[in-house]
Order: sequence, then C-alpha cells, then structure tokens
Amino acid sequence: MASYFAVIMPAKEGGYVVDFPDIPEAFTQGDTLEECVLMGADVLAIAVEEYAKARKELPPPSTPEKIEAWAEEQKSDPDLAPGGRFLMQLFRAPDIDSTPIRVSISLAKSTLERIDEKAKLAGYTRSGFLAAAAQSFNPQ
Repeated sequence: MASYFAVIMPAKEGGYVVDFPDIPEAFTQGDTLEECVLMGADVLAIAVEEYAKARKELPPPSTPEKIEAWAEEQKSDPDLAPGGRFLMQLFRAPDIDSTPIRVSISLAKSTLERIDEKAKLAGYTRSGFLAAAAQSFNPQ
C-alpha cells in the first residue's frame, strides 16, 4: 500500500494541525506532536476505509517536494501560528481488503434479535449493521 505525507503545523490557539495534502478528507489536530502522530494514523485509516467503501481509488502520493511547497502555501492561513515551522511525517496507508468473508459467530438469541431489529430500523442487513457498528466503534 502507498505511504502519504502529513504536514503538522502549530495552531494559532495552541496545539497542532495535521493535514494530508493528497487526501483532503484526512485532517485532524492534537495537543502534542505524539498525539498528532496517533491521530494522523487514525484519520488516514478512516479516510482509506471511506475511499474503499465508496469504491474510489486513492490519489497517488505526492513527492516530498510537492508536499513541502503545499506546506509553505499554508503558512498564511490565519488559523495557524504566525511564523510557525511545519513538520512532515510519512504514514503508511493501511491495506483495506473489502472482499466479503463468511464467518460464524455465536450470540444469545435475544442479542441476535436486537441486532436484527436495529439493523432493520437503520435500513441495514445484519452483516451491514455489524460492519457499520464495528467501524464506528471508538473505545475511549
């Protein structure tokens, strides 16, 4: 899978902004650089999943020189700290294989009935509902 550069820039009101110039849907922020790296990996994974769900091809990664030029253009953004330096961090995009695989699980009958009711209300199949629930789960 491809790797993409993120640009990490200091925000005017503190913390940092993380942008993936090649994937405009992928941006986040964090209070520390360490948090930005974690959040950057997470937002890239989410964006890649969304591209896969929409059956859209990921854009090709830009060269470091193109990313650096993009970052220089952003320095005039009023939401960024004036005179702030930027960092470039390379992230490997996760492999997303959307090939359906049949699995067998055991659930209490009442749990399966609740899943089916909720899936029907949401307009999903059972499999679609469980997949959507797993993708939206965020244990924090």
